[in-house]
Amino acid sequence: MNKTFLNCIFSLSLLTCTGCTSTFISDSLAIIEREENRENSQVVNTKVLMSIQALRAAQKMAQHIHITTYTFTYELHDKELNYRNRIKLAKILVQNKHPIIINIAPAKGESQLQQLSLAMKRATILRQYVERLNKGVTIIFAPDLSTDTIHLSIGA
Repeated sequence: MNKTFLNCIFSLSLLTCTGCTSTFISDSLAIIEREENRENSQVVNTKVLMSIQALRAAQKMAQHIHITTYTFTYELHDKELNYRNRIKLAKILVQNKHPIIINIAPAKGESQLQQLSLAMKRATILRQYVERLNKGVTIIFAPDLSTDTIHLSIGA
């Protein structure tokens, strides 16, 4: 009986210690997981914060960039701009580092074929003139502009 009693006490103490140990281990693991989650949430918050700051900086830059436009007019049936407009265009192209877009309108002519032909000749001559001054210029045909004009946009 003594042996049975000792076995019971030993079993109870073993079960009690095992329960305490498992609870202790479980609590320790829970604490470690909470710390890891806290660190992960700080990393996520830092990433979110950095993204927000980048967006704010981009928004400030976008607000500072403004679009400047110029309009030049061709003489009737001329393939090139007049001298004064070419000088003004050259100054604009040399001084600006922003993207430049030139929209060229159809020319006046008796038929659409003549209008497009003269507009293409103007665009070719304009491209040759512009490429010497600034390589980053885009020339676009814009049929909705008033005839015999070009529209220059800076910062678009």
